[in-house]
Amino acid sequence: MKKQMTYGLCGSLLLALLISGPVQAQADPDEGRLETTAKALDKEGASKGNQGQIQLLATQYNVAPGLVEDLRKKTGWGGVTIQLAMAQHLSQSDPVKYPSLPDALTKIEALRDEKMGWGKIAKDLGFKLGPVVSAAEQTRHEMVRDLRAERPQKIDKADRPEKIEKPERAERPERPQRPERTHVK
Repeated sequence: MKKQMTYGLCGSLLLALLISGPVQAQADPDEGRLETTAKALDKEGASKGNQGQIQLLATQYNVAPGLVEDLRKKTGWGGVTIQLAMAQHLSQSDPVKYPSLPDALTKIEALRDEKMGWGKIAKDLGFKLGPVVSAAEQTRHEMVRDLRAERPQKIDKADRPEKIEKPERAERPERPQRPERTHVK
């Protein structure tokens, strides 16, 4: 009897853990989208020259290119983009505490140095990740558009030589006639 109760209790506990696991993993889908966008930016940013990427981010977030270069030394293009987007959102949502983008960026860098995730940083600073995700995805789309614009145009295919006609088939020589058989009776 005790054995059945132990199995039942263990089974119930295991079932509860299995059900609660996926719920916790899906708690913040914006953070997952943000990480996916960061990876895509890192991958696509590697194919583009650093100066082009620096100019794009400096223009989009209205910061000095030197600031973008300093951030790039610490993290990948995805991390730089997320930090800038988060700092921009923070300076817009709380202009009294963070009057400029560099002030907000300093706070975000300090929290990131404490090994906090993007979702935890956003929660601690009092905003949601949705606008940050949108800004990061917008940056990614602009980067892809710039990459396509820089790609050289298709080269026309070389002219093929005209189709060579096959020579006519040679006529078969006529077969010599077989001698007729003579039947022996």
